[in-house]
Amino acid sequence: AGRLPRPARPVSSPSGGRMSHANEPVMVSEIAHLRDRLRAIAQGSPPSTHQRNEVTTQVVQALQALWDSACARAGLINDDCGHLALAGVGSLGRGDMGSRSDLDLVLLHDFKGSDVRKVEALAQQLWYPIWDAGLDLDHSVRSLAQCRTVASADLPAAVGLLSTRPIAGESSLAYRASSSVLADWRAAARRRLPDLIRSASERASHHGDLAYLTEPDLKECRGGLRDAVLLDALAATWIADRPHGNVDLATTTILNARDAVHAVTGRHTNRLLLGDLAEVSQVCGHDDEDEFLASLAEAGREISYALDSTIRAARTALAAPTGLSRTLVIRGKRSAPRLRSVAEGIVEHNGELVLSADSRTKNDPILPLRMAATSVRTSQPISPSALPTLRGAPPLPQPWPPAARAAFLHLIGSGIAQIPVWEALDLGGIWTHWIPEWSKVRNRPQRAEIHRHTVDRHLVEVVSRVRPWRKEVAQPEVLFLGALFHDIGKQATVTDHSEFGAARIPDILAPMGFSPDTQRDVSLLVRHHLLLSALAMHSDPDDPATARALLDALEWKKDLVVALRAITEADAASLATSKWTTWRASLVDRIHTSALAELRRGGVRAV
Repeated sequence: AGRLPRPARPVSSPSGGRMSHANEPVMVSEIAHLRDRLRAIAQGSPPSTHQRNEVTTQVVQALQALWDSACARAGLINDDCGHLALAGVGSLGRGDMGSRSDLDLVLLHDFKGSDVRKVEALAQQLWYPIWDAGLDLDHSVRSLAQCRTVASADLPAAVGLLSTRPIAGESSLAYRASSSVLADWRAAARRRLPDLIRSASERASHHGDLAYLTEPDLKECRGGLRDAVLLDALAATWIADRPHGNVDLATTTILNARDAVHAVTGRHTNRLLLGDLAEVSQVCGHDDEDEFLASLAEAGREISYALDSTIRAARTALAAPTGLSRTLVIRGKRSAPRLRSVAEGIVEHNGELVLSADSRTKNDPILPLRMAATSVRTSQPISPSALPTLRGAPPLPQPWPPAARAAFLHLIGSGIAQIPVWEALDLGGIWTHWIPEWSKVRNRPQRAEIHRHTVDRHLVEVVSRVRPWRKEVAQPEVLFLGALFHDIGKQATVTDHSEFGAARIPDILAPMGFSPDTQRDVSLLVRHHLLLSALAMHSDPDDPATARALLDALEWKKDLVVALRAITEADAASLATSKWTTWRASLVDRIHTSALAELRRGGVRAV
């Protein structure tokens, strides 16, 4: 099905006679009443699953009445109607229609030869009252064979037909169409999975991540409603299971937001604009706009992570010779799968890290950190099945043991490899166990257009970019910790996030067992993380006083000068592409070089 331009109204029937429209104004009026009822439903209560069920019920009842009238006006007899069916696909098929969603309809038939003209006559009588009532319609006419042909060639059509809802006519036609498409979908899973993955990747590249955008498209963005539908499509192949629980809640959250956008704007749109944010937040029951955006970010991240995990499981299943886990078959009996030990208490299974049978989760507080460090070391993801057990590990003693501290530094010093590991640990509720202060910036939106991520994701992005500088400093941990926490002060009601964040550093690092000197150095980096950029833009980079101002702020410590240079670039480069240019880099480098030269000359801090 696809949205087609409304054709000119035919003046004669397919058989050559005049078409009868005597009852059409009545049906147009009935469909218009449906439109008004749907909008009244949307305005009457906060968006919810119950509201969407009510919308679906109203639509189905109205279409059933339209069907009866259309069959009569098309001159069809009972025998004809036994070969025809009206079915809903898309949001109507899934039962999650909003008040202004499209009507995605398919007219199914099993006619052959000249009888197909009866289908054309019925289609005219069905579509025009809907158009005349001002409703958006995606429509198609298909035989059962055409359903299979279209689904085999058109990925979106195939995904839509997997959720076919019989509405009127011979319901067995709708079930036969859906079951045949489903059987083909499962049989062609190995061939179609790359296309499905590619379509999701291309859409994400074009629309971005729902979790991090200030004006996301709730349907098309990565982690949006279309990805939630792909999860169901993947599960329908039987090669991977669909995650439930948090994913279902996340999907409901985004559907509620979409319905609120429809109600507020009065239009069929899936984009949440900043101009509508306050009202949409209120409709969804949030007085705090940032809190509402944070809930959307959480939902988008849950769906993205679930899709990635499900695709990975599907690839693994298809890569195996039989589509099963790697097992030994001895005397006709399947033995336990082969597991490869990769660290204490951790084994690799089907390309993922899981806990070994002898892992001491109840008395091993370092196990989650060891799992994270092993994941970045081996480039193997943590299995979602391991996360609940890891979350139940005992809390780390304070100060942290050296092994825990080393594993944490290995994680945050691993570059971009840490990003998917952080995502898994954070969604699993583990990251905030290590860093309670993280909960204050978790999913916190940044309204400025230059920011591409929420505060927490921006922090991880920056620390992932400073790794190339680790050999330029004597204490790499100061570099990594400064990058990870440079914006930790961006919390609600805080006016100067640099000063506030610097003041919080001792409370964060002391429980981890970092020395007072390390705490002080990281605090200096957090307090002055914007200084080098500000000096480059507002001072003469060749003036010795500019270099001395930088050195005075950083207590004339070479490591901090180099670390701040790295954080400045990583911070700017992680924003919009225009924020780190060759020109800006040259200004920063001139000050940085001048400061290092002053240190080599033996300059001293002004008293």
